[in-house]
Amino acid sequence: MTRRLISIAAALAAVLVLGAVTTGTWASFTAAPKAAAGSFSVDSLGAHFQVTPGSAVQPGTSTPIASGDVDTLALAFGTVPSARTITNVFTVKNIGSGSATATLSLASIAQVSSAVFASSGTSSATLAAGASTTVTVTTCSTVAGHGAGTLRLGLSGYSWMYRDYATTIDQAPEVPGSLTATAQAAGKIHLSWSASSTVTNLAGYNVYRSTGGAYTKINGSVVATTTYDDTSTVNATAYTYKVRAVSTGAALESVDSSTASATADSTAPGTPTAVSLANGGGTGNAYINSANKSSISVNVTLPAGSLVTDTVTVTLTNGATSVSKTKAASAGAGTITVTGIDASNLGDGTVTISATSTDLAGNVSGTKSTTVTKDTAAPTAPTANYVDNSNPSNDQITGTSEASATITANQTAPSATGPYTTTAAANGSYTVTVAKVKNTSVTYTVTATDAAGNTSSATTVNFNDTK
Repeated sequence: MTRRLISIAAALAAVLVLGAVTTGTWASFTAAPKAAAGSFSVDSLGAHFQVTPGSAVQPGTSTPIASGDVDTLALAFGTVPSARTITNVFTVKNIGSGSATATLSLASIAQVSSAVFASSGTSSATLAAGASTTVTVTTCSTVAGHGAGTLRLGLSGYSWMYRDYATTIDQAPEVPGSLTATAQAAGKIHLSWSASSTVTNLAGYNVYRSTGGAYTKINGSVVATTTYDDTSTVNATAYTYKVRAVSTGAALESVDSSTASATADSTAPGTPTAVSLANGGGTGNAYINSANKSSISVNVTLPAGSLVTDTVTVTLTNGATSVSKTKAASAGAGTITVTGIDASNLGDGTVTISATSTDLAGNVSGTKSTTVTKDTAAPTAPTANYVDNSNPSNDQITGTSEASATITANQTAPSATGPYTTTAAANGSYTVTVAKVKNTSVTYTVTATDAAGNTSSATTVNFNDTK
């Protein structure tokens, strides 16, 4: 009895020794050791599959990704500059006497999105005796940074029959896209790009600039947004830019974005040399009145350096309200007319008309201005009396109106004659000479027009000269 107990203890000790020299967890072995002729054997993953490193190497190097065997395999992907599918990472061969199904599963490594067998395209592959397949790994386009976890190779149907292979990777963020560079005022160049598809562990972006040679990073801290303004430029210098996405922690950079170029421009166009009303009304064609207020035209004279790519802006303002309209500038010196400016909402009084030129970068010239009067109030209808003078003198119409207004009398019956005009005195009185009539009745309409060109409603005068 004592000898039998000693024999069993020795056998258990042998199992412990075998387990100690085999890597992995105790779960890697069968729970049912087999006894034969007084000895014990242990069923392990290595009794079913042979594992050998594949031809895949770390990106940009000749260093193999996989090393070791079925018990000691380790996977070191190195720095992966962009998400990709890596084939032939390692080979799994069925060395058993019958068909066996191998399985793959990932743990604690978000930077790897999948690991599959090439023969099946899934994480499970059934291999006939002697058959083999390679493993393909796809890295993640939404998670960047340093990853460390395990890839488990197991035997289907035996939950305790597996090996966990240490796996490390440094996944760079995905490249940003659609980079544009736009010259703006004061020499600034505005950059804008599409965001990287990386969501997890994305710190931001680094911006690089070149003037024809090597690229230099120009941002101090990582740019957290998808825009950047380069203000450290030299006027008239052409710059080319590229952008890289940056991960948190390991600060891994993506591959280069597409490039974009722009030329710094801090030179403003020349100031317009003259500005004037083109369709003014009233005396001297110098007024904004009721007739032209909704469609003002302004002449702007430009200097020799003017470009057709410049934009001329004309602004009318009375201090409280303003209205503006633009038009392309002339090529070199010349005069353009900006039409269709609606000044209806500007109050009567002094109106300032100003003009500036703006180039493609947004640099604005100096301002050229002039002032005009807006007067849209028509005079009140004049009073009017007919005066029948003795022969051979002409007859007259007299009355009062707005001071200095132009008085216009038109005969409407018995025939249309006129106009007969005069100017009202400073006190508003006027006398206008009209045609002599005899033995008939006449009708006149009389209006007053102020200096701004606004015309009153008409006053009708009837006179009967029959005797």
